[in-house]
Amino acid sequence: MANWSNLSHQFESASADYDDPDFKPGIDLTLNQLLETRVKPIIQWLAPDSMVKTNRVGGFRSRFKGRGMDFDEVRMYQIGDDIRNIDWKVTARTGEAHTKLFKEERERPVFVVLDHMPNMFFGTTKAFKSIIASHIAGQLMWHTLANGDRFGALLFDDTAHFEMKPSGNRRNCMRLLNKIVENYQQSLQRCFSDNPESATKKTAQLESSIEKTSEDSSTNQLKETLKRLRYLAKPGSLIHIVSDFSQFDESCERQLSQLSQHADVHCVFISDPIESQLPPEGLYGITDGSSLGLLNTSQPKLREAYQNAFEQKVNRVKDFAISHRGVFTYIDTSYAQYSIGQQGAAVSPSQLKPESGSTKSQHKEFNQRAAR
Repeated sequence: MANWSNLSHQFESASADYDDPDFKPGIDLTLNQLLETRVKPIIQWLAPDSMVKTNRVGGFRSRFKGRGMDFDEVRMYQIGDDIRNIDWKVTARTGEAHTKLFKEERERPVFVVLDHMPNMFFGTTKAFKSIIASHIAGQLMWHTLANGDRFGALLFDDTAHFEMKPSGNRRNCMRLLNKIVENYQQSLQRCFSDNPESATKKTAQLESSIEKTSEDSSTNQLKETLKRLRYLAKPGSLIHIVSDFSQFDESCERQLSQLSQHADVHCVFISDPIESQLPPEGLYGITDGSSLGLLNTSQPKLREAYQNAFEQKVNRVKDFAISHRGVFTYIDTSYAQYSIGQQGAAVSPSQLKPESGSTKSQHKEFNQRAAR
C-alpha cells in the first residue's frame, strides 16, 4: 500500500490563490493547487498484484529473475547460469551445484487517463469532480517522479484530446500540469458561459452529440482514449484511470481488458454524494442550463431505483478492475474514500472519518462498500 502523510485530506489551495478576489475554491483550478499535491496527497491506494514485465532497468521490483540487488531464491545450477552467482555453501553441503537468483529492478512507465468531460464539472460538497480528478493526476505525477519512473498522461474532454508520452523530465511534467490547468479553464468556460448565444449553441451541440452518440458509438471519448492508450502503453506499465466512468460500457471494457493483459490498471472512481442518493424528500427546481423543471424526491420507488442504478454502476467498474488483477479506488467530492484490490484488502474504516458536509449514514455506506 502506498503510504501518505495526510490521509484525511481537507480541500485547500495555496495562499496565493486567495489573494485573487475572483478565485472560487472548489471551482477554480490553479497551478499552485497541483504543485501542492506534492506534499498534500488526495488519495491512498493499494499496490496492484503485478504479474507484468518491463524491459527497462529501473527502481521497480519486477517478476524478472536476474542480476538484481534483492535475493529471491536458490535453485539447482542450470547451463547458462552466471557462475559468479553460484552458492558455494549450499553446493558444498548438498554436493550439487546451486546458484542464487535475485529480483531485478525495472523501470515502470506510469500513465494517467484524466477525464474532463462536462459531467465532471459538478459537485455539491467541497469541490467539483474535475477539480479532485486534476489534483489526483498531480499527486500521481509527483509520486511517479519520486520513484524515479517515467510519467505520461492522456487528457480528454468533449472537444479535445491531449497526450504526453512517458517522460522522467520534470520540465515536461510541469508543462503537463500547465496543460491540465489550461484545459480545465477552457472546459469550465464552455460549461458555464454567461453568454446566451453561446449557451444556446452549447445546447444545440449537446443535442447533436446525443443524437450522434446513439447512431455511432465511436463518439465515446473514454473508449477512444483507451484505444489510443493501447498503442502508447508498453508491457509493464501502470495505468491510472481518473474519471466518473459515465461513459464506461462494453466497448470500454474490451479496450481495458486488452490493456490489462500486459499492464496494471487502477480505476479511480469519482462521484458526488448526490449521485449516490437523492436529497431529502421534497420538491426541487432543476435545470440543464437552458430549460427548467421540478424533481419530486418523495417517491420511495424513485429513490430506491436511483440508488440501485448508482450502486450497479460502481460495482460494474469495481468488479471489472478486481477481476483483471487491478485496483479500484472510490472517492467522492467530500474526500471520503476507500481502495480495494484482488487481495481483498481495503483502506480501514477508521480512516473514513466524517467531515463537514457528510453525514454518518453516508460514511457507514462507504464502510459497507469497502467491506464488500
